[in-house]
Amino acid sequence: MKIVIRNIAQFAILLVILIGLSYLSFQLSTVTNSLLLYLPLVLGIVFIHWFGLKVVPVLLINGITTLMIYGVTKFPPFMIMISTHEAVVAVTSWLLYQKLFPQKHSERLGNTESFLRFLFLGIVIPVCVNSIYVYHYGFVKGDMDKVGLYWLSDFITILPLSIALLYFIDFKTATQSFQFKPLQISRRAFIELLGISGVFIALSILFPFDKYWFIYGIGATLFALRWGFSVAIVLNVIIFMLSYLLPLFDFASSLLITQGSTQFISVHLGMSTMMFVSLLVGRVVTDLSTAEQNLKTEKARVEKINDNLQQANQELDHFVYSVSHDLSAPLKSIKGLVTVSRMDPTNGSLYLEKIEKSVERLENFIDEVLEYSRTSRKNLVYESIQIKELVDQINAKFEFLENYANIHFSYDLQVPVITSDRFLLRVALGNLLSNAIKYQKKFSDQEPQIILKSYQDASSLILEVIDNGEGIRDEFKTKLFNMFYRGTASSTGSGLGLYIAKEAVQKLGGTISVESVYGEGSTFRIKLPAGQL
Repeated sequence: MKIVIRNIAQFAILLVILIGLSYLSFQLSTVTNSLLLYLPLVLGIVFIHWFGLKVVPVLLINGITTLMIYGVTKFPPFMIMISTHEAVVAVTSWLLYQKLFPQKHSERLGNTESFLRFLFLGIVIPVCVNSIYVYHYGFVKGDMDKVGLYWLSDFITILPLSIALLYFIDFKTATQSFQFKPLQISRRAFIELLGISGVFIALSILFPFDKYWFIYGIGATLFALRWGFSVAIVLNVIIFMLSYLLPLFDFASSLLITQGSTQFISVHLGMSTMMFVSLLVGRVVTDLSTAEQNLKTEKARVEKINDNLQQANQELDHFVYSVSHDLSAPLKSIKGLVTVSRMDPTNGSLYLEKIEKSVERLENFIDEVLEYSRTSRKNLVYESIQIKELVDQINAKFEFLENYANIHFSYDLQVPVITSDRFLLRVALGNLLSNAIKYQKKFSDQEPQIILKSYQDASSLILEVIDNGEGIRDEFKTKLFNMFYRGTASSTGSGLGLYIAKEAVQKLGGTISVESVYGEGSTFRIKLPAGQL
């Protein structure tokens, strides 16, 4: 019921607007030397592109009403046929432009192709259809010169006004509301637009339009070339108002030299061409500007991809070199120990123990490489994670590390549960905890401690791994998260651990950093988006 009432109200409003414009057009037609500027044709085309075929009854009713305004009292079949011209013109525009080439609302007039399509299918051909009606008007009497003059008048009226309304205003059928597109121009362009408008007003006052009409065209085209489609639309509307509409009113006709619209076909032909050219130039300039901006954006994207690719290639080269070195070193050590053990069989158990350590070292390195591979290819799977439970699972792997039994673990978990990817978080925390265990100070009076903290600030969830171990020298901190970088002289790892931790955290959308005082300990801090709670 509400929809029906809304449609009836909409129907009534549109009809009132059209009847008002019909009456205004009748009054304008009585002005000396003026052409018949039939304004409902403009809104008929605009309304049908906004609301669709449901406005056709409104247009038919207004056609009958218009004839009555012009003094028609009898409606034989011929007059009924004449009254349909608004509806037929609008439907022709709608069928040719929207049904022949369906497109989204946002794409209307949004590029040169769409503009030209609307110009010829949505305006030129419908105006030609209207000329068939004009030819049969009683006061025209088949005079082709008058038919051509009225065709140009309709074209000059419809072109700037319909494009302005359809480009800057759109009706959303889903929400039954209008959406307005702001005139997005710079302050400088706005000032220049005001200036050229003042110049046009001065021209209307000082010079007869029928002799100097081309000046308007030059100004509009230059501004279209400078500022694009939006400014070209505004300028064409201003030119129409000054040159074709304003002179028809008594208060303006006493001031302006131009007395109404000229009756010369050549002038109308020149003005229609000027409007078309300025709008086309503006549309092309805007398209080129958009294409240039898109190219810049694409170039920046490609450059970023290229930089990432170069970095990946460098890391790959470094990775291949380091992997080959770190794989071959334990193998060479094992091979050497095997040779020595053959020469000294009495110490075979000692050599076997060293071989075992080399094998463990090789095995740990292979595990880190596989972990890096899994981290880089991992798809995120979010789940609820108990932080203490996860850390206990990680520490279970480190129970046999040297000095593990002497370390005191403590927790300060203000945020005990988070939502994140378990694998990536385990990789990140596992590498941090592994380093904190390995690089404790080897003093008899040292009480090794590792503290795990979690808390939240305004925008992030923060996890901290704090230890009182060896710490890191300042000169090593900037390179600490690089691939295969070893931050201390006592490092026995591959240098992949912290790099893998950084990759895992970044994949979670976070960052990792370190604060350390050499000889006192380190704090590794992971910041994750606050949404991961």
